[in-house]
Amino acid sequence: MPTMVRISVLFWLGASLIHTLPVLLEWHSALCLVVAGVLTFRTRAFPWLCPLLGGLLLANTVAGIMLMRSLPSSVYEKPVTITGWVMGLPNESDAVLRFDFLTQRIALPTSELAIARRLRLSWYGDTPRVRPGERWRLEVRLRSPRSYRNWGIVDFEKRSFIHGIKGRGYVRVSTDNARLGLSGSVALLDQIRWDLASSLVADRPKSTAMGVIRALAVGDRSAIQPEEWRVLRRTGLSHLIAISGLHIGLAATLGYWLFNVLWRLSPALLLRVPAQTVGLVAAITMAAGYAALAGFSIPTTRALVMLLAASLMLLTRRRWSASTLFSVALIAGTLLTPLAVWSASFWLSYAAVGFILLFYSLATDQARLKAPPSRLQRVVRALWTLCGIQFFLFVGLSGLLMAFFGQVSLVAPIVNLIAVPIFSIAVVPLVLIALLSQLLGLSALTTLLLDSASGVLDYLWPWISWTAKWPHAVTSAFAPVVYLTFAVVIAALGCFRMYWRWVCGFGLLCVLWVALTTSLPRRDVFFVTVLDVGQGLAVVVETPDHTLLFDAGSGYGGFSVGTTVVVPYLRSRGHSAIDVMVVSHDDRDHRGGAAGVLSAVPVGQIYRSGRSFDDQDRACSAGQSWNWDGISFRFLSPLPGHRGSRNDRSCVLRISDGISSVLLTGDIE
Repeated sequence: MPTMVRISVLFWLGASLIHTLPVLLEWHSALCLVVAGVLTFRTRAFPWLCPLLGGLLLANTVAGIMLMRSLPSSVYEKPVTITGWVMGLPNESDAVLRFDFLTQRIALPTSELAIARRLRLSWYGDTPRVRPGERWRLEVRLRSPRSYRNWGIVDFEKRSFIHGIKGRGYVRVSTDNARLGLSGSVALLDQIRWDLASSLVADRPKSTAMGVIRALAVGDRSAIQPEEWRVLRRTGLSHLIAISGLHIGLAATLGYWLFNVLWRLSPALLLRVPAQTVGLVAAITMAAGYAALAGFSIPTTRALVMLLAASLMLLTRRRWSASTLFSVALIAGTLLTPLAVWSASFWLSYAAVGFILLFYSLATDQARLKAPPSRLQRVVRALWTLCGIQFFLFVGLSGLLMAFFGQVSLVAPIVNLIAVPIFSIAVVPLVLIALLSQLLGLSALTTLLLDSASGVLDYLWPWISWTAKWPHAVTSAFAPVVYLTFAVVIAALGCFRMYWRWVCGFGLLCVLWVALTTSLPRRDVFFVTVLDVGQGLAVVVETPDHTLLFDAGSGYGGFSVGTTVVVPYLRSRGHSAIDVMVVSHDDRDHRGGAAGVLSAVPVGQIYRSGRSFDDQDRACSAGQSWNWDGISFRFLSPLPGHRGSRNDRSCVLRISDGISSVLLTGDIE
């Protein structure tokens, strides 16, 4: 294994170990590890132990510093008055205003804290228009960041910790709430992004195209509707909307090409500085500027680091192998975000780059064995390269997508083969040039460019929506044939490079381990999982061939437990549909999440005791029953003609295998 590959993998692995520790290392434990590393100097273990300990100690130190900056428990679960600045890009949807807030002071009943901490707030009802950089005094109720404790869902507590969010809460109705002015220095970048986004979409009707353009321009995806997100996920195009490697690379390419051409127009300048050097500097500047407009999000910053690593190689005129370049980028990414090394974006970013480099390495070896190609052969080779990259990415990333999201888009290779070139050649360049023209005050040119980008998207979107409606557009996890396919592909990839055999061997073992540990239930067994949904109820009942959902948790103000908890859990269990959903009664904490579930997964039959969902659902009634895989299901309540309270009219379902039984009671009193 090459030295740089070994160092980068061990450094990443060391940072990953922090997630396996029940508590952070104390200073004396960390010191013992440092001493142990020093004692291995001049031994064969040192080159292996040094990067491993370095990654672990780095992640431990960063996590310790972030924990020290936590808010005191005295500010939680009570009304407090805070003073500070609006940060980020505020997002208003479904009568709820959401924004980040950087505190300057926190006023408690008996004291005042002068601390700067980042909060994530919601403001309900008739809200004023806020913008980044504004200074406000607000009465809020805060709670510590927390997440629902369920398998297969996003860990919001962990995400908040990584992003430095120290508290979440809502703004209370109070006469003390007041705007105190606009800062000229705080959140200056966010102010520029806000003004730019507002000017780009000013006087334009809301549409799918404008939502995508806003996301590509300043990284604000709030204008993309839930149904549009569903289409993007089913077609595997979500990555095109998040500013990351592809977009940063296109910005760099545009900057390089533009300044390279302009510099060559002056022979005097060419004699002083080579056009390639100027182009590289312009590429880095353009990419950094685009990353700034995206708010320097973690995926965007990671892509910028990768670009800087490649640019450093070119500027120093040194020839690095693909593995060395990848290793440098991996080390830099781990240094940048040591606590995010197990995030989905980290894995997908580096896995995608790795598979692209592997493909080009194999393609280069093949090209060396052939005669120089003709023009037609070059065109065919370019098309073959596009198809090959999409195949490599589909096969290579599908396992990760199933692990993180519980489903894989089967139409993704086809859709990406069409959409990626269109975005790369037309949509993203048009948006980038529109940004430049807007910054230069060329409003007429900006309008023309945005209309062109919108027109391209308007033509492309109906086709994307059509492919998302294909019956088998996505597949869920835990399909044995999928595991077998990945095992064969990974084993085949291991034959190409000596050091790749180590990586592919490890991947093969992971696939086989997951496949072997995913046991299929017996025919006469059922599983009942009561999900953590806070106040409310959501229960998933699984038999070998069927799935039942009893209640779907709460939903309000654009938030749905059905979307954030129930659906991700079902996907993590490999369920792409629900056979029966029972909504016991009409209370919001039982029915509120049902709409989110219905919008995400097909439901065969709905039983309810309250308001109807559609013409196909049925009112539950005592005596209704059915049998799945040897398991009996029977409603015990409500009795026909029962006129009790809404809670007493709850659907009561008894599930039994003949030996054990479970009673799901809703809110009967």
